[in-house]
Amino acid sequence: MRRLGSRGPRLAPLPLLLLLLAACCVRCDELDDLIGSVEAVVDEVAARASGLFKGRFPEVGKCACTQHACANDFDASDKCHEELGGASICKDCPGQKLDFTKSFVLTPPLTDLESLGDSLKDSICTFRGMDDVFANATDEFGVRAWTYVATTNGVMRSWPGHAMERGEDVPAGEGEEDLGNCQSYDPRLRPWYVAATSGPKDVVMVIDTSGSMLTADGELFGDFRSRWEITKEALLALLGTFGISDYINLVEFNDEVKVLATGKLLQAKEDEIALLRDEVQTIEPLGGTDFRLGLEAAFDLLINATTRSIEDEEPTSSRCQKVILFLTDGEDCTVSDSKCSMPVLANETGVDSVLNFIEKKQTELEALGSQRAHLFTFSFGLEADDEIPKEMACAHEGVWNRILSDDDPLVALNAYTSYLASRRGDANVIWSRTYDDAFGLGTVVTAAKPIYGPTTSKGEQGGLIGVVGHDVRIEDFTAKAPGFQVVISRFISRGVQCIPIEFSGCELQLLRGEEAECPEIFDDAKCYFFAATGDYYMAPKMPLLNYVEAKAFCEDQGGFLAEIDEELEENLMAGIASNAGSWVGLTFNNSEWKWEQSGRVEDSRSDIWTVLSDTSGRGGETCAVIDRRGVVQNVHPKKCQDKARFICEFVGPGLPKGCKEGDTIRVNDDYEYNVRPLSTCRPEEESLRDATAISPAAKGLTKDQVICPFGEPKSTFEVRCCKDCKL
Repeated sequence: MRRLGSRGPRLAPLPLLLLLLAACCVRCDELDDLIGSVEAVVDEVAARASGLFKGRFPEVGKCACTQHACANDFDASDKCHEELGGASICKDCPGQKLDFTKSFVLTPPLTDLESLGDSLKDSICTFRGMDDVFANATDEFGVRAWTYVATTNGVMRSWPGHAMERGEDVPAGEGEEDLGNCQSYDPRLRPWYVAATSGPKDVVMVIDTSGSMLTADGELFGDFRSRWEITKEALLALLGTFGISDYINLVEFNDEVKVLATGKLLQAKEDEIALLRDEVQTIEPLGGTDFRLGLEAAFDLLINATTRSIEDEEPTSSRCQKVILFLTDGEDCTVSDSKCSMPVLANETGVDSVLNFIEKKQTELEALGSQRAHLFTFSFGLEADDEIPKEMACAHEGVWNRILSDDDPLVALNAYTSYLASRRGDANVIWSRTYDDAFGLGTVVTAAKPIYGPTTSKGEQGGLIGVVGHDVRIEDFTAKAPGFQVVISRFISRGVQCIPIEFSGCELQLLRGEEAECPEIFDDAKCYFFAATGDYYMAPKMPLLNYVEAKAFCEDQGGFLAEIDEELEENLMAGIASNAGSWVGLTFNNSEWKWEQSGRVEDSRSDIWTVLSDTSGRGGETCAVIDRRGVVQNVHPKKCQDKARFICEFVGPGLPKGCKEGDTIRVNDDYEYNVRPLSTCRPEEESLRDATAISPAAKGLTKDQVICPFGEPKSTFEVRCCKDCKL
């Protein structure tokens, strides 16, 4: 098999390609008209869906049941139709059972229909009025494929109505047991959904493949798969979510590094994705953990792709959003006393060495005129250190998440698309890559568009509601187009719409949530005044001192090593703390942790402690530092003789002797945050929630008002094949 890093046949130079395209200009115009007709359908469907959502409150209360695609008793769908060809299970029999009078719904995997949640009931009933626009919005091909709307909670309404495979026709583990082993389906993981919500992007997946990834965490629960086996399954599925406007690659690292497609990003087409999947299958975890190796390879891919896209004729980058997905289950060599490939400088900590390295690579990327990369980081397992991954995400407009043994890592890894989707309210129709239709149409391409809630009371864009899509069979396009590659190039050119991702301080925090909330990024100042506490604070960058020296420094200035008296104070102190941690006035003595200034005892189970903190004092770590990994769970024990930065606190209201008004930042009601505390974002949060709130009437709806009766079990053949069809 040809290695991904080897050179394949060169593409035709761009001028020659343009001449070839010009020669078939007339056919291209015809193709553009066909594509335009499909996009018009999507725009019409999206407009109706947005309108229904905006006026959903009174309509949801009038909800009548919808057929579930896993049900068995249908009405109009018993009629045989040949418009969409035949179902594979029906062999050579022409046509299949379809319902052109109404759409069917699918609920997300593992949904218990007997206790249907209010959110799902609301989604099913909100879009019940789509059937007329589905039926009337036809493109120039006529009725040749599916049209649908899928919501952020996983509900999908599809037209024309058609039944899903079930029973023995569904492979083990892929069906919903409570629904007669009906084929499980999550639209949020399909290429068209991801393409519409996240837009064009360059994505590098950076995966820790150290020996610890062979650990099995779920043995107590009967799951004997290793972390790597679980991650590998998620990666293989994640590769299937990318669209033709995306450029991707995968980096595996331990104490060495390997780029699966050397030196370049791959356009996410079927052949390239298949090659990456083959490479993932060959990975064997071993060795240690060196974050900078993996990150260097990832940034070099983004930098090289950006450079080549400017200089070369061959497209090598989306020239749009840059994303790094970084997953680790361990502790970096810089903080674990293991050997690293790059030295840690004498004047920096291990944590700083990683974060400074990332900033250096981001600067190189920006120098090319590129956007900075968003870093989405994941700590796999309860024992995975979260210090550097959390701080990486906070410093680089990303989100951190912890993946536990019973979580679905694919859902976590794919969550970055929701982050990118949150600012794509002005997006046009985008085209997915070609893929095999899950409902039997063969190779299709989807035109899709995200839909959003109404503008909030604060004037902000409403939240993402879902995606509308319309399929076209590739055979229908190629029958009228001058060649398959021209079709694909047209889809790519129409799908590239780069919308800058810019967040306000609250928007970013609301996306992260409480567990991954990041501290403020304060401008440099000698002193800080926190109105919430009435006190002043100093956080000198130099000198680095041990605990006793730091305590003496603060006392010489007329203050003391800072104490945390309330959650907001912890939040603000994290904002002026160093990446690797700054001394606070908390020490371990006589089997308890006590704040030196106030004498208050801090419970060893307090939520100020980081997840992996050993508060027993047995390891000689009897002093404490606060770092920037979050606004809570950011304090951890440290050996008192270690050198670190520190935070001094001075009781107000008077200005401390070491501070001047001109070099003091006052954090009060007039202060403009770069990254606002979630506690100050409640008006924005409530406004966004109100704009996308569940309809009050949904709570009172019964299951039978929402989902029509299923009837007696039937086979796939019985629900899909025409009555006169014989096997």
